[in-house]
Formats: sequence, structure tokens, C-alpha cells
Amino acid sequence: MSISILALVLGFIGVQQVCGEVDDTETVQVKEGGFLNLHSGLHDLNGDVQILWTFESGRQSTRVAQMYQGKIYSQYDKRLTGRVQLDRDTGILTISGIRTNESGLYKAVIIVNKKVTVQTYEVEVYASVTVPAISSSSAVTIHTSTGVSVHQSTDSVGSCGGEAEVLVRLVLSGLVGIATVVFLVDHIRCCTARRGDRSSV
Repeated sequence: MSISILALVLGFIGVQQVCGEVDDTETVQVKEGGFLNLHSGLHDLNGDVQILWTFESGRQSTRVAQMYQGKIYSQYDKRLTGRVQLDRDTGILTISGIRTNESGLYKAVIIVNKKVTVQTYEVEVYASVTVPAISSSSAVTIHTSTGVSVHQSTDSVGSCGGEAEVLVRLVLSGLVGIATVVFLVDHIRCCTARRGDRSSV
């Protein structure tokens, strides 16, 4: 089986150079971690159809998936194991969890009833954009009526999340202050009552 597949690959390359019809290269952009879907240009794979998908990055060319004699082969590159699907009815190539280092030229060499066509895609996988952290050495100290100070870093100032955090801290500080006052008043009353009991004895 491996010999026949290799012969098919060599045949693809040879026939393509002699009489293949090459479509214009289409540029495809996909976000890292998403699904890459590449169409073969065919809508219905009837008759004798053979497809070979390859990936080229720099000078390196890798087989990705192949349909040969009605069977699907996709176990060529260990890096793509479990992430490659080739649709038997449409020839669409799907790679899940696409990575930035998988950007490059993807090519489908298609033989339908001995007629060869080539579909090419220039794939650009872009990384997810992360929100940069705002750093600042300054800080804000807020004094409440209870005398408790809340130290708030300016990292969160100017954002909805930061304002909510300041508000929560203010409320908590107020509650702590009130609890402290109640505890002190109760303690003073308790001590005063004990002194009164001792003096009456």
C-alpha cells in the first residue's frame, strides 16, 4: 500500500508539471486554535477521484491528507495527529487547533478522471491578541469616615472592574469600622457594669 501511495505522489508531481491546471492562490487567515477549512474546488466527487493535500513552509513540504482508491489517509505528520479530516464527498480539508507555525502554502492536487487540477491556499495563522496589563507605580489612598484607610492601586483605576473593587472595599471598610465601634461600646458597657457591681459590694 505504501508503494502505491508513493507512486501516486510521484505521479501527481509529474503530471502536474506537464499538464496540470493551477488555480490562483487564495489567501486565508485563521485565528490560532481555530479550524482551518480548505476547499478542493469540487462540489461532488463522482467517478475516479484522487486528492493529495500538502503543506509547504520554507523549503519543507509535508503530506497532510490523501484520498486514494476511495480511502482516506491522514496519518503522515505526528504534529497533526488527530487534528486532520478529509471529507470524502467534497474533498474539504479541515485542521482543528491550527497553530501559528502551520502557516504556509497548502496545496490540493486533484485527479478527476485523469484530469489534473491544483488548488493552492496561502494560509496565515495569527495569534490571539491579549489585553496588555497597565502598570503604574502610583497608588491612591482613600480615607473613610470611620478612619479606616483603603489602599487602592491605580492598576484598576479607570476601568469598570476597578471602580467596582473600590466600591466593595469602601463598603467593607465601613462595615469593619462600624463593627469595631460596636465592639468597643459593648466592651466599655461591660467593664462599667463590672465596676458598679464591685463598688456595691
